[in-house]
Amino acid sequence: MMADHRDDIVRLQPPCSGASLEQYPVDGVSAQDSKLERVLSAKVLRYKLNELRLVNEYQKREQQTKVSVIMPTWNRAFIIERAIDSVLRQSYSNFEIIISDDGSSDNTAELVGSQYGDDPRIVYIRNLHEGVSHARNVGLERSSGELIAYLDSDNHWSSDFLLLMVNTFVDNPGINSAYCSVQVVDNVRGRKFLRLQHYDRKQLLIRNYIDLNIFMHKRSLYEEIGGFNEQLTALVDWELILRYTKDNAPIALQCNLATYYLEKDFGQITNTEDLWKNYDMVRRLHNERPENAEEKRWMRKSC
Repeated sequence: MMADHRDDIVRLQPPCSGASLEQYPVDGVSAQDSKLERVLSAKVLRYKLNELRLVNEYQKREQQTKVSVIMPTWNRAFIIERAIDSVLRQSYSNFEIIISDDGSSDNTAELVGSQYGDDPRIVYIRNLHEGVSHARNVGLERSSGELIAYLDSDNHWSSDFLLLMVNTFVDNPGINSAYCSVQVVDNVRGRKFLRLQHYDRKQLLIRNYIDLNIFMHKRSLYEEIGGFNEQLTALVDWELILRYTKDNAPIALQCNLATYYLEKDFGQITNTEDLWKNYDMVRRLHNERPENAEEKRWMRKSC
């Protein structure tokens, strides 16, 4: 008898008190810790089997819901094709890509025009250099999809990302947002791991564990609550996700469907902006619970 996996997509309840981020290596587990290696391998396998099962079910459905993919970029001509191509290779085809260029000084415009200018699903918008929040907001304003997804120009999705995420909304019409697991390739610290945490509002108020590249939401949230906070120079994804999930908990899809890269030489916001200053601003904006001394020490150390 086939096992019942209906609990693989559920509105996940908050983990036990003190539960930490579910973050584990994809490879490089020390040989002496064979028990841990078996546990981690089983988790990766479970995610993959869940993905294959859902793809088999969802690929038979009509693709009626349109998705707007917002892709901000700034001087990423050397890498943006990887991100664009990962969207074009999606098994779910009802989408538009809105590339919102934050005033690039390289040949991004020429590259996009020459390589993708004939594709009516791709819209390229050139902006002044006013920051990633402004670029994303321009994309949101231009979007026409019922659902919104985000992909940074230096990351990429697996080919079934949209198929699985869109149908999560189809199966759960009462939700406003959802997210899945992401593989993080950290070339700054030389490590690689998967990341997924069950939704826990208290933990989310301390730090963000939902990457924007694997977050999808209804466009109605943008219309009702607004877009990205342009006063912040970092942690803008965290602040937006806090607002969008406050009154309606997201679903966590137990599939690994994206790859996020941390690179030393890309000038990424994560590595360049004053995180502590922005963290303090976000906490003041979302003062739902008091911040204790231990949390403050942790954040100062992290930043």
